[in-house]
Amino acid sequence: MELAEEQWEVVRGLIPELPRRADGRGRPWREAQAVLEGILWMLGSGAR
Repeated sequence: MELAEEQWEVVRGLIPELPRRADGRGRPWREAQAVLEGILWMLGSGAR
């Protein structure tokens, strides 16, 4: 499921910006919009 820009604008303020490690190590964060769309896809499709 892909969110329309208007829908994302409503939800954007509800998702906090995650802190990044000071040393730059670890896997880079995904964009919050992509993560939310993935969650909505899983819920809508019934995928495991």
